Amino acid sequence: MSIAEIVRNTHLLENRSEITVALSGGADSVALLLILQELQAEYGFTLAAVHVHHGIRGAEADRDAAFCTSLCKKLDIPFQMVKIDVPAYAAKQRISIETAARLLRYAALDEAAPTGFLATAHHAGDQAETLLFHLLRGSGLRGLCGIPQVRGRILRPLLSCTKDELLAYLAERGQDFVTDSTNFETDAARNFLRQEAIPLLERCNPQAVPHMARTAMLLSEDEAYLQTQADAAYTACITDDFCAGTAFRGLESYPRPIRMRVYAKAIGGVCDASFQKLREIDDILLAGTGKTTVSGDFYVHMADGVLCFQFAEAANDFSVPLCLPQQSVYQLFPQKTCEVRMLETEPISGVNSPRLHNAFTRCTLDSDKIVGNPYFRQWRGSDRITLPGRGFSSSLKTCIQSAVPQIERRRLYALYDDLGCIFCEQVGIAARVKPDAKTTRCLRFFILPNRRDENSCKE
Repeated sequence: MSIAEIVRNTHLLENRSEITVALSGGADSVALLLILQELQAEYGFTLAAVHVHHGIRGAEADRDAAFCTSLCKKLDIPFQMVKIDVPAYAAKQRISIETAARLLRYAALDEAAPTGFLATAHHAGDQAETLLFHLLRGSGLRGLCGIPQVRGRILRPLLSCTKDELLAYLAERGQDFVTDSTNFETDAARNFLRQEAIPLLERCNPQAVPHMARTAMLLSEDEAYLQTQADAAYTACITDDFCAGTAFRGLESYPRPIRMRVYAKAIGGVCDASFQKLREIDDILLAGTGKTTVSGDFYVHMADGVLCFQFAEAANDFSVPLCLPQQSVYQLFPQKTCEVRMLETEPISGVNSPRLHNAFTRCTLDSDKIVGNPYFRQWRGSDRITLPGRGFSSSLKTCIQSAVPQIERRRLYALYDDLGCIFCEQVGIAARVKPDAKTTRCLRFFILPNRRDENSCKE
C-alpha cells in the first residue's frame, strides 16, 4: 500500500481547510510535507510549513533552518521560521532539554499557526517507542495507547507508516533531507529505545514496530470506551451533599477501572495523581472512611457514604486588604493569581456607550464607589450580591453554583467592602459599583492561571 493510501485511510484530511506542517527538515517531516502537497488538490486544504529553531546544536541547527527555507521555496509552500531558546527555558524551569524543547516547540507552533490544523510527522516507530517508554514506567492503559492520531488541532497522518516506508517514498521522489545528529545519542531514554531496544526486538520479529503500533491503536479504542463509561459514572454519582468541593455517592458499585478514571478526572484540575495515590483513594472509598492528601492543601476524604475532593478548609479564613496602587498582584491560591489594575479615564458620555459595555466588563468596577477599605476573603454561604440589571440581591452561593464547576468553587477571588461583596470571579461585580457615565477611575481584575495569560480576564 502506498503512503498516499495509508494517509487516505486515516480520514484525517477530510473536511480540513487549513493544515500547517511542523517541518524539522528530517526525513519524516519532509515526507509528510510532500505527501500532503500531493494530496492537497484532492482534499482542498491550504498548506503551509513552520520550522522551529531550538537554539541548540549550533551550526547544524542553522543548516536545518536553511534547508527548510529552501525546500519550501522550491515547493512554493508558505513558510515561517520561529526561534526559541530551549537551554535558557530548561535552566529556568529546571527541566531536561528534551522536555523544554517539546513544550516550547508546541507553544511556538501554536503561535505561528493560530488557526487551522497542525500536522506532525510521528510515525509507527515513534508509536512503538512511546508504548515501550510508558510500559517501562508502569503506565496504565491510557499510557499504552501511545500517541493519538488527533489531539486538539494536532493531526498525525503518518502513525501507521514505518520509517522504512517513509525513506523509500523519499528515495522514489529523489528528495533529500537533513539528519539531526542528536538522534544517534543514547543518553535520552527515547533515543536508547530507538537505537538499542527496538533493533533487538526486530531481531525477534521483523514486524515488531508495526505490531506495537497496531497494539497501541487497539488499546486506544478500549481506553476510549472505558473513559466514556467513567464519564457516565462521574455524572451519575456526583452530588452536592456534605462537601464544599466535588463529591460522589455510589461509586463503590462500579468496577475499579471505572472508579480510578473518575478519581483522575476529579483531580485533573489540580494535579496529575500517581497510580499509588489513586489506589489509596480507592481503598478509602471501599473502607467507607478515611482521608488522604493529594497535593498541597487539596485532599480527599470519605464519610457518610460520600467521597469528597476539596481544598483544606483553613483556606476559608484568609482576609487580605486590597491596596490601591496602579497595579497589584495577589497570590491567594496556588493555581492562579489576581492582578488588579487602576485605570484612569475620561468620563464616558452616555450610559449606552460601547466602551461602557465592551471595555468595562464584569471584571471592572468604579473604585470611587467602594465603601470603606476593600479586602479579599473566601466567600461564604451567607453572602449576597446584587448583580447589575437585576434590582434584587441573590445568594452568592447560588450564583457560584450556576456558573462555576464544583472543583473550582472554593478557590474564587472575591472582593468585599464595608457593605458586602462587590466582586466575585466568574460571577461579576455588584450593581452599586458598576462603572457609569461619571466614572473616571476603575479597578479591573485579571485572573491569571499561573501568570501565563497577561491579557485575559476569566469571567
